[in-house]
Amino acid sequence: MAIKNGITGESGHRSVLKQFLLGILANFSSVGPSMSLGFSAVALPVLHGHLNPIELSWFASIASLATPFGCFFAGPFADRYGRRMALFFVNIVCLLGWITIALFCYVEQSHFWILLLGRVLTGLSTGLCSSPATVYMAEISSPDLRGIFTTWASVSFSLGVLVVYFLGYLFQSNLGVICLITAVFPCVGILFTTFLIPESPTWLVGKYRTEEAKTSLCRIFDTGLTANIQAELDNLIKNKGAPNMKLEKPMYRKILRKLEFLMQPHCLRPMGLVLTYFFFQQFSGIFVIIFYAIDIVNNAGITFDPYITIVVIGAVRLISAILPSFLAKRFGRRPLSLFSGIGIASCLLPLALYIKLKENGSLSGNSLTFLPLISLLVYFVTNSIGFLPLPFALAAELFPTKVRGTAAGIISGMGYFFNFIAVKIYPDMVQSLGRSGVFCFYGVIALIGTIFVFFLLPETKGKSLQEIEEYFGKKKVKLSEETKILREMA
Repeated sequence: MAIKNGITGESGHRSVLKQFLLGILANFSSVGPSMSLGFSAVALPVLHGHLNPIELSWFASIASLATPFGCFFAGPFADRYGRRMALFFVNIVCLLGWITIALFCYVEQSHFWILLLGRVLTGLSTGLCSSPATVYMAEISSPDLRGIFTTWASVSFSLGVLVVYFLGYLFQSNLGVICLITAVFPCVGILFTTFLIPESPTWLVGKYRTEEAKTSLCRIFDTGLTANIQAELDNLIKNKGAPNMKLEKPMYRKILRKLEFLMQPHCLRPMGLVLTYFFFQQFSGIFVIIFYAIDIVNNAGITFDPYITIVVIGAVRLISAILPSFLAKRFGRRPLSLFSGIGIASCLLPLALYIKLKENGSLSGNSLTFLPLISLLVYFVTNSIGFLPLPFALAAELFPTKVRGTAAGIISGMGYFFNFIAVKIYPDMVQSLGRSGVFCFYGVIALIGTIFVFFLLPETKGKSLQEIEEYFGKKKVKLSEETKILREMA
């Protein structure tokens, strides 16, 4: 029996195993780019003696400025050239970025712009990897496993941050070695996409390349041509429909029509909600703490070795990243978001008070020394089950199918633009607000974000995509302007 847009296979066990293997191979392409998120944390202490404060802030933040462009480009590239080629391209850009940074480290009197170029390329690769692996797994996995596989991207990102933190601990003053080791990951990703990952049959059928789709299905099923595979192929062809014999519209025309559709009220409402959620996500400090981990650990008054501390934090974040795929299915988005926001504020506000009392001399040297570390660890756990992953999930859930990729790319890109602003202004915030003031600011933003979630964010658990669209005001009573636009985009 064929499963629509999924994998069944003659042996359920073998099929599940193959899906897990392809999930690992596809999401491996996100590990190299995600290392750029944590690289600034281990590099800033080394670069402090070589760059001025303005250059340091640009080094930390410019990758986030490049990431939105990768997000905007990822969807159209994957739709035009395929999921497999998109993953291949991610690894190429990432490899060039890490080699460029290594060049800065090893060539004497290197210009600062070489370092920035490397950061731009790695940041661009972070944006480029934002959707291909998730889309690929959504298209090749069976429905009962799809929810798990489509959350693996956040696990890959957490793994990349942990690996680069650990490399920072091993090679604290040798950034060149760290860059060369990280460059190995996109090299392995290139090998995976070239030799081990078959193209998505759904995408191939969408391009009317049915023979290639049949070959790809055989590789995914890990068997020869069978009745199951033929039925799966027939089902994909049926869902695609007959070939459109009209001249294909230029890409810019399609993009313009999609943008016009996104201006409809039933798209603007969810876009505003998710963008607002992204604002609260970024300005509650999650990526700032990742980018400035060593500085944050020192500013928080943690007395342990900062490199060991960030490795522990990275490990906790990786474990926490696995939880949302299971918890969201059971509890829903709203409860997790509310718990996350309250948890973030409950960690950061006491931490801010602790730092303030410490600075004023109200606490003795050994009083509550465990509080900063516990606060940051619990902060990452609570953030990882709500404020961190759920805006990305909602961006892929609240929009009609025809514009879902475009909307998710735009919203994710804006989220990373907020990230750039938050990371860029962090040093200035420390100067103007003080260490305690910064943590207090992030805690207050988390509280306001929790209020936003409580009053405005709808629950999507158990709702079909049609029910979600109707909630935001789309009616299918008659042929509307939105339907006409969608037809022109087809």
